[in-house]
Amino acid sequence: MTGAPHAAGNADTGWSGTLLLKPGLLAFTGRIGAAAAHTHACLQILVVTAGVVHVHDRHGDSSRIAPTAVIPAGTTHTITADPAAKGLIAYLDPGSPGASAAPNRIAGAGPSDRVATWTGVGIGGAGPDASPLHLALRRAMDIGRHHADGPPDLVALAEAIGLSASRLGHLFHDQLGLPYPIWRRWTRLRHAIDHVRNGATLTDAAHAVGFADSAHLTRTCRAMFGITPTEALRATGWRT
Repeated sequence: MTGAPHAAGNADTGWSGTLLLKPGLLAFTGRIGAAAAHTHACLQILVVTAGVVHVHDRHGDSSRIAPTAVIPAGTTHTITADPAAKGLIAYLDPGSPGASAAPNRIAGAGPSDRVATWTGVGIGGAGPDASPLHLALRRAMDIGRHHADGPPDLVALAEAIGLSASRLGHLFHDQLGLPYPIWRRWTRLRHAIDHVRNGATLTDAAHAVGFADSAHLTRTCRAMFGITPTEALRATGWRT
């Protein structure tokens, strides 16, 4: 089902719409609900088309999204929305073409962990050129994304591309702005969502991509999205 949108609704969570999952991109379109404090391992773009949505940073500041916010990977934030809120939320994998220039654009707008920066960054125009990713990093990310059981540990992945684990770890941190374990959990979470949308239970999906159990999957989803996987999937029509 990867790449195919799936639509429906769930009034319980405040979220209801369509989910699109494809390589490098997870996108939601529809009614926007609230999300508790979370920190995702991707670039997030929010476009509000109706109603009122506020984003809050870890410093306690907040701002209405009118109509766009761009939130970099690794920044803690909270989302609140009124019942009429609708729009698009796109999550772009670090290093993907759509996200590669964003860190330079955000750096030119202000501190990356401040809500004023997120709501002040536009998504149009060319923007500053992105630094090209190291070829070894690109290869490692490609192997990790397509690994049957989810990305392997750093040592195994480094061995697969002929680098030391310390060197590869530095490449993830320096070029993506994320430690490898965070990128690994994000990639596993994306794979788990796809498994469930293709008919697996949460427990089976968790085991398939390397989580200890469904509780581990749930904790990771809440940490990265601010809602549980059950809430996220039911918002787009999934039923047990």
